Amino acid sequence: MEIAPLQRQEIDLLDRMLAHLCDGVGRENRGNLIALRDQLAAWAARISVIGQVKAGKSTFLNAFLHERDFLPSDVNPWTSVVTNIRINIPHDPRVGAMFEFFSEADWDEIINGTSELRDLTERLLPGFDSAVLRRQAEEMRARAQRRLGKYYPMLLGQSHSYEFLNADLMKRYVCAGQEEDTGDAQGRYALITKVANAYMRRPEFKVPVILTDTPGVNDPFLVRDEFTCRSLDRSDIFIVVLSAHQPLTSVDLALIRLLGQQRTKEVLIFINRMDELDDYATEVPRVIEDVSTRLRIAVPEIKFTILAGSAFMAEMATRNDAEAAEIRAALDTPQLHAYVRHIAGYVPQDQIDRLLIASGLDTVKEALSEIIDSGIGAHGLSRICEDTRAEIATLGYAMKRERESVAHQLHGLQRSNADSVVRSLEVEITQLSAVERDVMGLIEATDGVLTGHLDQSWASFEADLGQAIQLFLQEQYRALNDQILRETVADKTFGGLRVDLTHLHQAFEKCFAQHFEKSRAGIDLVLEKCLQACKQIVSSALDDVISGVGLDDLPHDHFTSAVTFSKKELLVPLVSDRGWAFWRQGTINAEKSRAAFYTIFTAELRPVVQKMVRVFNEAQVERASSGTDRIRALSRMVEVAVAERQRRLRRDRRQIDALGHDHGQAAILYDRLQSQMEILERRLQILSVAQSALSRVNLSHAA
Repeated sequence: MEIAPLQRQEIDLLDRMLAHLCDGVGRENRGNLIALRDQLAAWAARISVIGQVKAGKSTFLNAFLHERDFLPSDVNPWTSVVTNIRINIPHDPRVGAMFEFFSEADWDEIINGTSELRDLTERLLPGFDSAVLRRQAEEMRARAQRRLGKYYPMLLGQSHSYEFLNADLMKRYVCAGQEEDTGDAQGRYALITKVANAYMRRPEFKVPVILTDTPGVNDPFLVRDEFTCRSLDRSDIFIVVLSAHQPLTSVDLALIRLLGQQRTKEVLIFINRMDELDDYATEVPRVIEDVSTRLRIAVPEIKFTILAGSAFMAEMATRNDAEAAEIRAALDTPQLHAYVRHIAGYVPQDQIDRLLIASGLDTVKEALSEIIDSGIGAHGLSRICEDTRAEIATLGYAMKRERESVAHQLHGLQRSNADSVVRSLEVEITQLSAVERDVMGLIEATDGVLTGHLDQSWASFEADLGQAIQLFLQEQYRALNDQILRETVADKTFGGLRVDLTHLHQAFEKCFAQHFEKSRAGIDLVLEKCLQACKQIVSSALDDVISGVGLDDLPHDHFTSAVTFSKKELLVPLVSDRGWAFWRQGTINAEKSRAAFYTIFTAELRPVVQKMVRVFNEAQVERASSGTDRIRALSRMVEVAVAERQRRLRRDRRQIDALGHDHGQAAILYDRLQSQMEILERRLQILSVAQSALSRVNLSHAA
């Protein structure tokens, strides 16, 4: 089935309109229209597929893409690298892959953490780092070196590109692999792969799609949490794959709650592996209702799309080997028939059709198509439409004023008043140049105000995050004191306090939402004041009101980052008076333990705070930049008007000066100006038609 055909129609309609504008408004006016076409061509639906290990995510993706074993599903865990599957992206290779490797600095931070935290740990907990903190990190480094040998240092910071794509290639770069793998087998480069990009063409996808496959959210060896979180931040749609056996764990619930807070994004939940249930017809509706009920309780303000099926059934339905035929026969039971009748209203005669209906994959694609056509597609195009509307409005306004200026010049020629014609053009140029300076001055001043606002916003946000950490620490001190009273090292174990970060995450999320809303409102206020002031300057100078330039559909009306989701708990060890030698008796040093707890805890969370502040700032800067770009359409309009009049004055001045003694020159100039009037009329008609076409794009989205 086709995915997002309506969105394709809207994109094509808008692109044809922009192309027609580029051809019709003159070379001097094409630059921003070409940029809008490039922006339209670069639009893609960004979809992240997430789920816990063993939820069947790899099987789901293989079936979804009609690719057998593209992502091996018999390896656990399969995905250890964030993988972007780029489908039908313009200017991408038709097929192939590109894998970026971590640099030495990237890799060092991943396996060792920040130097500050490492130094603190060594100072506060002598001997503990080599025994506990670095063990796994060094094992990972050694494993990468064993796999790559002498090539290990040469590969860091590099990338590999291929003009083909298959399962064996993917295994080498993104599969976790097995410890004993040392050759060109699965996982050879996975430990140093920073991001994987796979390129493919799929005709059923009518719009470009970036499908991001993320590591399992409960993978204990997940070290690329930042890249996973940032991929979630950039996504428009989330497909959460759950297992029918354990459909909604606390980890799933926390992630779905976080994703659901982003109002402009969509969450589609697919309960997979229903083929492993005993009675589909009764158990699947029960599982769906259970998930739905728990989500309504946990996130009552969000409505989710919940679907169920079996990617395994879809895979078996598309295979034509003997093994698959046997499996199909075993799956094709009376229970399956009853389930198919329940969801489809009938039972197809063909066995493969029955399995495909039961698999639920077509239902997922239908839901995804609807989301793109009516949801995120509409949001994405609306922004481009508003930018285009502003460009059309300012071009139309400038051309109308140019038409009036040419008409005035023609009137002067008819009266044979050459001096009046020249003076009039010079006055217009002076006046418009002053308008251009005033508008640009306002925009530059607004940039300065926005910079100050953004600096203040992120500083306030960072301070409140620090305050949230301090409050959380105070809450944990009682637990720490209780632990100190109980803890001994007599049993030869390293004691410590395991801190659940759930409440801190919630405090971070609340802080993020409040500061983002406040900062966004401040940005919008500054932009609106600048826009109205610029419109007033232009309207006062040209005796006409300018419309069509607004601040609707700027990016990030609402935004919540997934960065806070990455770390779930923290283990802070207790300090013994006798050090960490396990064969010695000792007592807990309460003062040092409290100091270590405080210092290590704050240092451990500092990178999380820095990432959140960076994400916060990037989103706010994008909104502010988009708004000022919209307002700059006014300055571009005046700039074009000044340039056109200057060209006209330079081009026609000699003929204007000769009007008094050479009537032939007057006739030539008159004909030229009449021709220019006709060109302006034609361009204004083109702009009017484009404005009408733009309204049709918006109307279809609204419907």
